[in-house]
Amino acid sequence: MASPGPPGPPSSSGTAHPPPAKTTASTPPAPLPMAAPSIPNLLGRLGNGPPRAGRGGRRGLGRGSGPGGGLHSGHPAQLRGGGMPRRLDHTSIIQSTDTDAAISRMSAVDIGLLEDPFAQYFAGDGGGPVPRRLPIINRGTYTRTQGLDRIIRAFLAETPSADATPPSSPRAQAEAPAEVRQVVSLGAGTDTRSLRFLALRQQDGRAGFQNIVYHEIDFPTVCARKRNIVQSVPAIRSLLTSPITEHTLPGVEEDLARTSPVTAPRSWHAEFGSENHLWAHGLDLCDLAAGGSSGLATLPGLRTDVPTLVVSECCLCYLQPTEAAGVLRWFADRVNAPAASLGVVIYEPIRPFDAFGRTMVANLAGRGIEMPTLVAYPDGAAQEARLQHEAGLRRAKHQTIDQIWRAWVADDEQERVNRLDGLDEVEEWGLLASHYVVVWGSRGVHFDTAWAQLYGQ
Repeated sequence: MASPGPPGPPSSSGTAHPPPAKTTASTPPAPLPMAAPSIPNLLGRLGNGPPRAGRGGRRGLGRGSGPGGGLHSGHPAQLRGGGMPRRLDHTSIIQSTDTDAAISRMSAVDIGLLEDPFAQYFAGDGGGPVPRRLPIINRGTYTRTQGLDRIIRAFLAETPSADATPPSSPRAQAEAPAEVRQVVSLGAGTDTRSLRFLALRQQDGRAGFQNIVYHEIDFPTVCARKRNIVQSVPAIRSLLTSPITEHTLPGVEEDLARTSPVTAPRSWHAEFGSENHLWAHGLDLCDLAAGGSSGLATLPGLRTDVPTLVVSECCLCYLQPTEAAGVLRWFADRVNAPAASLGVVIYEPIRPFDAFGRTMVANLAGRGIEMPTLVAYPDGAAQEARLQHEAGLRRAKHQTIDQIWRAWVADDEQERVNRLDGLDEVEEWGLLASHYVVVWGSRGVHFDTAWAQLYGQ
């Protein structure tokens, strides 16, 4: 958790470079009544626009919008045939949520709740200040980000393998190469977590993390846009140690990738030094769920022999339950070497059957948004069972966003957040935050060690 301190960006064990630029937020809107019908999603703008999935409307589905993009972007076979992508209208709605998510993230950064030097490059079109969200939305963005960051950071922490020989001295321990760890973010969209972690620096200048392979999956157009930003923004481009390279996905003809570079499924790769790698894959997650000869056999750069964490930030919820289960099985079947521990963390809405949940579902349906897994896994216990049964994980645990705020955010940090962005709708916040859950589960010794504290809470 961030260290307590005076109003301002929370401190951390390291700083992602470059330093954040000064931005000016627009005047906050007047408070609005917080009736349940006007609160469709923690990540969306209050009463305006579809929710963000991924990390907002993203997380390839895109965080799948949700967080990402690729959710229903069409299989490579359909693209090769020139046919119309399936569920085009729904896909377009989901993709559009990524912008809203980026703006919500920038709003939390502008007022000092979050420290993210890269958010400014993905929010808006550069034509003016980013709109400031209402406090209840900013708090949702802050709490979700802090919760997921804590879980992912614990995984990335340099814990040795169970059978590794301990270094002979403290100096040797500090200089010993870190174990390779791999993150796969589904529907990543414009999420900046990969950049924050791969570019993280400690106070002495050393890399915050080493030997990280970070994958993002989203719609081809979303991945192409992110590549353009990484290449064109000097502050980000300067972090790369070599030029970006492009790679064709298995089963996609070279002529399609060459003639349709924006819409064709393909991957790109960037190196950040300290053996940290970023892979972005433009594809439809349903291609992973399909299985058999119609599905993808692998992804460029994917390691199947190292500890791997799959992250779905409001992404899999846009798939049919059988498709979402197929995506989890795809990774579970491949990351299965003896040393390859597997973990999954999912952020999704829950409790669709109470009064607030019914209103939330009706709100989304009225704008063409469907979350099929919401009914299939309606509470935290069902989400835990999902990870154990569908991904073959040995253990699982969950916390609602409300529980994360109360139990994971220290009292003095809560006071700092309240000073920066006071919240009047305390009861409404508790109601809203109790309808979103973070569930994590794993198999293998790496996670038993890295998540020991998380499982013990």
